[in-house]
Amino acid sequence: MRAVARAHGVSVAQVRLAWTLHQRPHVLGIPGTGDPDHLAQNIAAGALRLSEEEMTLLASGS
Repeated sequence: MRAVARAHGVSVAQVRLAWTLHQRPHVLGIPGTGDPDHLAQNIAAGALRLSEEEMTLLASGS
């Protein structure tokens, strides 16, 4: 994994996350944070509920 990270100029953690994100659609990465403000933003985003219309709009790239 270190060799892959070096080849791409990224950290091992980034390689691990990239791998996770390339798995089946039902697999997702859960990012960590050491910054309390960023953590609060992550939690708030997880609590956000979007309507079907909003989901459709976002999926269309508009």
